Amino acid sequence: MADGRKRARGRDRPGAGGSDDPRVFPPDAHGTRADTPISLPASGLAEDILALADQGGLTARGASARAEPASAEPAPAAAAALGHNISFFAPARDEKQAAEATEHLATFFLAGEEYGVDVRSVQEIIRVGEVTQVPRAPVSIKGVINLRGRIIPVVDLRTKLGLGEVAPSRLARVVVVKLRDRLIGLLVDAASQVLKVPVSTIEAAPEEVVEIDAQTIRGVAKLEDRLIILLDLAKVLAQELREGGA
Repeated sequence: MADGRKRARGRDRPGAGGSDDPRVFPPDAHGTRADTPISLPASGLAEDILALADQGGLTARGASARAEPASAEPAPAAAAALGHNISFFAPARDEKQAAEATEHLATFFLAGEEYGVDVRSVQEIIRVGEVTQVPRAPVSIKGVINLRGRIIPVVDLRTKLGLGEVAPSRLARVVVVKLRDRLIGLLVDAASQVLKVPVSTIEAAPEEVVEIDAQTIRGVAKLEDRLIILLDLAKVLAQELREGGA
């Protein structure tokens, strides 16, 4: 009688009955019950691991798992997923490495050609106002202007480079640059734009392009639709900087 009660109590425990007990999960096609823990691979995407479990590629924890030790290598699907995770970050690194160095230029026109200087040396670009002439000044010095209470010289850049003289025009501008803590105005035919050019496009100036002293040219930026002649302002304004220092 006691044995019968023990057997009855045993049948009342969840999971202790036969396959007809509604509280017991039936085994799947591979003989693994749905409530049996499975051994997961070390890594992999969730969808690949679940697909692997559906295909019977994952073993149940317990005697069968101990009988067949898991390989140190991840399952094929998990390995592919791991490789996918690694390659996911590769494009970002490649793009960062592929980022090309550029130069930031301020450009303007002289005698129909476009010239550029390092934008970091440019303080501002202003319209041509009243220029006061200075007696016995070099021919390239147009005079001086009052820039918010500061007197600065204005250099006719075309005359300085031997390209003639800047004609009075509504397009003419004064490019104010700062070199060695000195402000100097450069009179140009017209201002163009501020842009960045890849360093790879800058080459030595070809002889047929340069009509001025090659010592003042540090290169030519070859863009798709035009050329930009890059000036070395320290060499162009060497005389003015020496006189200013004296």
